[in-house]
Amino acid sequence: MSKSLSVLIACFLFFSCKDNEKPIARDVTIGNILVIQVPDKTKFVEGKGIDSYVAYLISGKNDTFHIEYGNKGIISSFYDVSPSVFPLSQKERIVKTSGKEPSADEVLFSEYPEEDREQKIFDKNYFMYDTINKIVVKLVQPKRVGDGITGLYIPKLKNGKSFSIYAQNLDSTSQRIALQMFATIRYK
Repeated sequence: MSKSLSVLIACFLFFSCKDNEKPIARDVTIGNILVIQVPDKTKFVEGKGIDSYVAYLISGKNDTFHIEYGNKGIISSFYDVSPSVFPLSQKERIVKTSGKEPSADEVLFSEYPEEDREQKIFDKNYFMYDTINKIVVKLVQPKRVGDGITGLYIPKLKNGKSFSIYAQNLDSTSQRIALQMFATIRYK
């Protein structure tokens, strides 16, 4: 019995140590102001922005992170308009007036529309502010893994510019790696 237990403990330690290993990382400099660590096998490709700096991080899984650096208002802040929510009791009237049932992108119906609007029940993403290495950032994550944006937005860098990095519809592993990358962002 003790031999089985020691083999089980050894296997547990082996696999748990492997899970805690961080992927080999390298630094990528963005706009000569920020540095972020990315997994070693990630490709960094500079794009051709007209009024801002644009680049992409492409992982081995072909997840693409969009990077934008420039003036506030040009850089994606992940603002998304909440869907319109109407009382369920108005659905029949709206369908009759429009001649078709509206898609979920156009209108949503709910038994409790005011409450659902206030609580942002139908929004795809969660938003929160945080501080990473003394930089105030806005983080966005999908409510459902695989369906939404995983990203980081810095509304105001020390030079007055803005920055964002984001990807769409990441699986749980890629989302975890993205959050680990975001935690490494710092000034150069």
